[in-house]
Amino acid sequence: MNFSPDPFSEGLSFEDHLPCEIESRVELPSLAERVRLNDRNFSLLKTHALEDYQRRDIDYELEGIASEIERIDQKMNLITELLCDLLSAEAQIPTPRPLAISMAGLQLRPATGEVYHEGDWVILNLFLMQGVPRPLKLVATVVPTHDKALAAPESSTQPLTFSFVDLSDGASSLLGRLVFRHHRREVALKRAQSGEADVAP
Repeated sequence: MNFSPDPFSEGLSFEDHLPCEIESRVELPSLAERVRLNDRNFSLLKTHALEDYQRRDIDYELEGIASEIERIDQKMNLITELLCDLLSAEAQIPTPRPLAISMAGLQLRPATGEVYHEGDWVILNLFLMQGVPRPLKLVATVVPTHDKALAAPESSTQPLTFSFVDLSDGASSLLGRLVFRHHRREVALKRAQSGEADVAP
């Protein structure tokens, strides 16, 4: 069983508002279930990574084929969006909430009735892709909150810190790339906002 006792001590993290539901478990899910969840998460993270794919320059001889592929891709995207709309109407997706994510864990402030203690087992249902009613299902354990990765007033509720358990190499790699991309955008946005403040009269 692998997990970090302090998932925000090293590496990058980012903050966002995303739907996330905490599913309590009495004990660590079985190895077979953890393997299935890792496969599911890898597939979803791989799909999410494709959203940032940028089209490369196409050779002149292949432009016709590329145009046909793009036309089919647009149709598939429309079908996928319509299917997601239908499923979202039936799914009970939780309200987005502020949270911080690193490649090793997640931190959020507990809602009313969410009481967890160090060592508790959970599955975090994290809806990562907007409009897609299929969450990441991350096996995690509650660990002590060493640092507040989630920015908030001092008077606010103490955040809960969860450390991902037995994340596969593939899922961990894709999650790390996602965290890096979002962190980079977060930094760029803060720099842009800082620049606007500097030039404001």
